[in-house]
Formats: sequence, structure tokens, C-alpha cells
Amino acid sequence: MSGIAVERNGLVVGLTGSFGSGCTKLSESLHSLGFTVFSLSGVVKKEWENRNPGKKAEEDAKRFELQDIGDELRDTHVNDYLAQETIKETKEMNLLVFDSIRHTAEISTLRRKFNDFILIAVDAPIRDRWKRVRAKYRDLGLNEEDFEKDDSRDKNEAEISYGQQVELCVDEADILIDNQKEYNKSIIVRKLKEKIEPYVDLVSGKKLRHPISKESYMGIAYTASLKSKCYKRQVGAVIVDEKNDEILSVGHNQNPSPLKSCIEEYTKCNKEIYKENYFEKLKKANVKCPECKNPIKDISPTYKCECGCDLVKFFIPDRAVSQCTALHAEHRAFMGLMGKNVEGATMYVTTFPCAKCTNDIIHAKLARVVYVSAYPDPLAAKAFFEAEIPTVRFEGVKARAYFKLFGSWRREKEDEILRETS
Repeated sequence: MSGIAVERNGLVVGLTGSFGSGCTKLSESLHSLGFTVFSLSGVVKKEWENRNPGKKAEEDAKRFELQDIGDELRDTHVNDYLAQETIKETKEMNLLVFDSIRHTAEISTLRRKFNDFILIAVDAPIRDRWKRVRAKYRDLGLNEEDFEKDDSRDKNEAEISYGQQVELCVDEADILIDNQKEYNKSIIVRKLKEKIEPYVDLVSGKKLRHPISKESYMGIAYTASLKSKCYKRQVGAVIVDEKNDEILSVGHNQNPSPLKSCIEEYTKCNKEIYKENYFEKLKKANVKCPECKNPIKDISPTYKCECGCDLVKFFIPDRAVSQCTALHAEHRAFMGLMGKNVEGATMYVTTFPCAKCTNDIIHAKLARVVYVSAYPDPLAAKAFFEAEIPTVRFEGVKARAYFKLFGSWRREKEDEILRETS
């Protein structure tokens, strides 16, 4: 942190999200609104070009090569190294955009350095993101399987402190933009500008507004999640009768009373204990990696083979969710209904439901599910599809920024009422 002194009050936006989600296009949209754009990945690309003279990272670098360099720079220096180096380039500019944020330490540094920093996460389903990047992958001799490996690594290398943490970065976002809709390349920047401009106006105080219903409901779900003692993932769920604007029940994930939480009972998650024991048995049985065919070795805590194969995805498709000892947030929300009819209601949940909770939702005949964080459970997604229950990615102001962005509107309205009554 030394050597960087930045003191200004201009609006500063950070962008994070899985590659192919549209962060770069959104940064172009913000540029058209007067922002100056800097990319943390620029430091990585410059290093790659130093190691590959005569080549351009934008055209010639494979993503895993850039991932390797990013990890190396964080490991060699500090976890917020890319943010520190990029901040040095900004001088005394206002209205800044920091693109390609992939580690929570980078977020912490930017929040400390800029009073008006706001983090925006952009996301889209993996199938849409592959369509957007497949031409470049194929030009480099790579395929969809390579993309999925890169994507998995990009989202979550949290087991190593200097690894990429896009999934955690999205969790820390103040605003979430859903960019799954496809636009013609000639108009996509304009369309994203139309989507992001109202949020810029809100953050800057130019056009204040009250929270819309979905933001309030999801804010309540996040508040509920804070009651959870699950150290792997805190989840909150709210069941809502949207027609009557009535909250029917709220839940959070927690072991049933009087059982202690996993961290209190075992000092670690029971799912992790299950995975450790499972892979120890595979190792003793000399089971081989499905990709490289080499025997499985000591792989905790990443559970990835030396070849990069995600062994949990292959051997434990549900990520050991079935071994979770907690009552899930969705289940607790159903328990709290006390006989209320929820057919046609909506569930707002901070994380995409697992397969077991999906069955509860289908049985209750909910109309739809609105979620923030995706969860890698293909069985749940398949069940929702077959039951014709839509799952909708939340878009809007998240709980972290709720009072910061909407408190000003309330104060303004209070002042307006005082002026009218005085």
C-alpha cells in the first residue's frame, strides 16, 4: 500500500465478472459517459508481452497463460499488486473505471483509496459467454472444454490466497448487471450504456430513487443470511407474494437446534470432511484421473489433478451438497410459512438452490425463483426447466450498497415534507 496517495471525491467504478460476461463492453459504455478506463489485466498483459517479444497479448495470449502470470504476480508481490500498479497510472483524474477485478484484495484497496468507489458485477450464463469467446479460443487451437477449465479457475481459486476469486468478487459487488441478452455488435455498447446510465445517476446523486421491490426483497434475504454460522457460504431466502407485496417467510442456512454449527463441532465444513475422506479412499484404491489417467494423489484443498481436471466435478457432481448438515435457507423459509399457501409466490434467494431445495420449490408450486449467486448443480437447473419454473438472475442494487444509495433519497423526501409543512 505504500507509495500510493490518492485523495479525491470523483466517482470511481470497479468492474468484475466472469470473462465473456461483458465487462469490457460495459467499460466502453462508461467511457462514453465520460469515464476514463483502466484495466487491472493490463499489468498482466504487459508482463506476458515482455516474455513473448513481438506478440500481442490481446490476440496471442491464451487465458490460462494470463491466469498463471496474474497468480505469479500476486504470489511474488502482494494480493492487491495489480490494483496498486493500476492506481499509479490514474494521476489526478476523476470519473474512473477499474476493469478486470479478480481478487477481493483488489476490491479492498480500491474501497480504501476512493471515497466514492462502487463495485459493479456483470454476469451472463456460461453458454452465452462461450458463444462470445469461442472464435478467439478456436483461433488459438482451443475448445469449449478448455474454456470451461479456464472459467472454473477464474471463478474460484480461493483455496490459494493469491488465486483468482471472481465468484467472491461478484458476491462483494454493490450493483449486479445481468448481461445475458444478445445484441448486435454494432449496438451492444449503446444498449449497455442505456442500462448502466441510471445506476451512474443514482450513485452520483444526480437522480435519486427509492428501492424497487426486487431490491428490497433481496436485501431482506441478505440480511437473513447474516444469521448463518456456515463459514463456507451464508445463504438467505425470502418467499414473497408479489401481487400483494407481502413477505410470507424468511430463512437462512443453519444446523437445526440444538446441534452446533460445523465450524463449532468439527472446526470445518462437513462437506469438506466428506470430500477429504472420499478422495482418500480413491487414492488408496489407485483410482485414476479421468483426463490424464494418472493416479489420484494428495489434492486437498483444491481437489484438482495436476493436469487441471476438476475431480470434484467428475466424482461428486453435486459438490457434496447432499452431505451438508444444515437446514438450507429455502427449507427454513418453507418451515416458517405456518400453513400459508405459497402457490404462485416468488422466492428470492442469495444463492441458486440445490437439487433438494429445488424439489421443495417445485412441490410448493412457486411461480419463479430470483437468485444472485449461481451454484454448480446441473440437477437443480434441469428440474426447474422440466417443471417450467423460471429462474431469474437478480439485477439491481445489492444489500451492501442498499442504505448508501437509498438513504439519500429518504433524507431528500424527509426534507421535502418539512419544507411543505413549514
